[in-house]
Amino acid sequence: MARLKAKYEGGSRFSVACRSHSITIDQPKDNGGEDLGMTPPEVLASSLAGCIGFYVARYCEQAKIDATGLEVSCDWHVEEGHPRYMDGFEVNVSLPNVPDKRRKAVERAASSCLIHATLGKAPKVNVTLA
Repeated sequence: MARLKAKYEGGSRFSVACRSHSITIDQPKDNGGEDLGMTPPEVLASSLAGCIGFYVARYCEQAKIDATGLEVSCDWHVEEGHPRYMDGFEVNVSLPNVPDKRRKAVERAASSCLIHATLGKAPKVNVTLA
């Protein structure tokens, strides 16, 4: 059984469920959607930002660093080939209370997150039609 399922809800909208949680994925109105949720690329970028944030927060907890104000922003570039693809991410971690002597350790923690590591390895994606 799959861990996650995306169910078509009409138009450009999908309801995605995993465990006891769900999100809505949609397209902006100018791309045929109703703008009721993030687009798939936005969800991917949010996964990266959220994963990095988790790893940084966990490191801060272990190192007794105050994580108040921790924010992770993420931007990306789309390569206009065929097929189009996201060819790079710019991630900025804002951690106001990090001591200078811990900056490199925080950067290492951020760079070791599961999503960051996965994107760096070009995972295999097997698609089948049931």
